[in-house]
Amino acid sequence: MKFLKKVMIFFIGLVVSSYGFSKENNKNIKVEPCGFDYDVDNYYCKTDKIKIFEKNIGMKPDFNKDYSVIKIDDGKYFRLAVLNQKNYKVYPLNYQVNKAKADFNYSAEKDELCISGDLYSYRDTYLNSKACFKIIDNAFVKVSVIENISQKNNDNNLVFIKTPISSDFFSNCTEKNPVKKCEQLERSNNRPYTLSELQKISPDLVILLNDSKVKSLNADTFRFLPKIKDSFYSIAEKYIDTDEESNSEFYLIKIKPELVVEKIGNYYSIDSSGIIGYEDENGKLLKKNLK
Repeated sequence: MKFLKKVMIFFIGLVVSSYGFSKENNKNIKVEPCGFDYDVDNYYCKTDKIKIFEKNIGMKPDFNKDYSVIKIDDGKYFRLAVLNQKNYKVYPLNYQVNKAKADFNYSAEKDELCISGDLYSYRDTYLNSKACFKIIDNAFVKVSVIENISQKNNDNNLVFIKTPISSDFFSNCTEKNPVKKCEQLERSNNRPYTLSELQKISPDLVILLNDSKVKSLNADTFRFLPKIKDSFYSIAEKYIDTDEESNSEFYLIKIKPELVVEKIGNYYSIDSSGIIGYEDENGKLLKKNLK
């Protein structure tokens, strides 16, 4: 009889460690699983975590068509989970991610979620690495790892745009200064990079820019704004040469956290507060806060 009770307790504990339920407007939250390895307190099924998941019901999916990525504050770390907005299932990721070095990359159009930085898990820790995951058979599965990326990427060597700046910076400069001086100022304040140059500095950044949305632009150069919180922007320039004249088309590329490409015409300006001004195809002046 004692043996039977122990078996029953074991199976009850197994079910509790695998699923967590809550109700929000008749919508059931289901967590699969509640914890990992020695995470015996069923971290992801605690009441406060269930409430976090409930608050994200109805949010616009930003990963793999139907999922919303949820970052949970865990002291010095982030814990990550995704909520399927169709069936309200939550799939946690089996890692703690160092906040200070965390860099996330995912989008609604992609089925792969990548994290760069320090990732900690029982018997499965990656430092200065990039790990990518997919949801396969109702669970996150690690599909690739690049270790020691800090030795391969030197993003800190990028020269970022110094604001205020405008797309006619060089031509305005040459009206008052020698060309050589303006070239030096361009390199230090408004440096454009070709993909071949970026390949030597940051191969991972080139991988992001090889997305079909960016490749279809056939851009000649890329400039980069300083990283702001979780966002990272680039301005792509495409040279347009005709028999009569030479012009440029510019595109604002939001690289992180989700890749978004927007045409901003043949002129832009960015003020010191991070507001970019540009004209749409109808000549209407638009402004956007990049911070």
